[in-house]
Amino acid sequence: MQKAHVISFINMKGGVGKTTCAVNIAAYLAREHQKRVLLVDLDPQTNASLSVMTEKRWTKWQDDHGTMADVLEAESKRRGADSIKLKDCIVHDVLEEIPGLDLIPSHLKLTFLDLDLAARPGRERIFTRKLEKVKPEYDIIICDCAPNLMTGTQNALYASDSFFIPMQPDFLSSVGLELLLDRLAYLRKSLEFKIGCLGAAFTRVRAHLHYHQETMARLRDAKGLKRIHFFDTIIPENIKLAEAPMESRPIALHDPSATGAEAFRNLTAEFLERIER
Repeated sequence: MQKAHVISFINMKGGVGKTTCAVNIAAYLAREHQKRVLLVDLDPQTNASLSVMTEKRWTKWQDDHGTMADVLEAESKRRGADSIKLKDCIVHDVLEEIPGLDLIPSHLKLTFLDLDLAARPGRERIFTRKLEKVKPEYDIIICDCAPNLMTGTQNALYASDSFFIPMQPDFLSSVGLELLLDRLAYLRKSLEFKIGCLGAAFTRVRAHLHYHQETMARLRDAKGLKRIHFFDTIIPENIKLAEAPMESRPIALHDPSATGAEAFRNLTAEFLERIER
């Protein structure tokens, strides 16, 4: 049986729409392309988790079943224990209206993961080992990473076939893109793993801002970034996209007629084409 394609959504700069991309692309892959999708929330802020399940439901789930903090053995009392397995932490069909979309929620305890695992040999490979057992059950696994390259993100990257970069078309993001690629190259060499770049997508774009248009054109033409595929579809700054997480629903359910919904529908089609090419 063919195993899932694993993709890390990554950017060291926060507030660029990374989680919004992870949640909505995952939803459209399951809803409109009938893919079996596992959304993995590795960000201690738990934004991806709370974008598809209520806080009350999340609290009960983490108490009764577990989260990524348990999968990565963030608490020393559970380190090496088999009581909580990755498959037990999966929320199957997390949204009733979107069958095929599963979730492993995050937890604030991941904030201290680097301290908890500081003396642990091979700590960046914990997720890879545990994920192998469920990969045949999915077509695509999307990892929503924290905005850093610490142990949690390293676990995601080590387990991934490729990475995807959501980014805003502004000066700081463009500077950060080159830094991110440099650090990823260093990690690939030091941790000895292979991973490809699926591409970068511009998010939170304001069409009326001239410098947004200038930045996108400049980055697409930059000689140093020729190895990066920039997706044609851009995600606009859209109030409906900002409102959707308050209902714990992706844009496909919150307002499928919104401009942001159409953009994510198109980006997901592009995204899938890149995976299957």
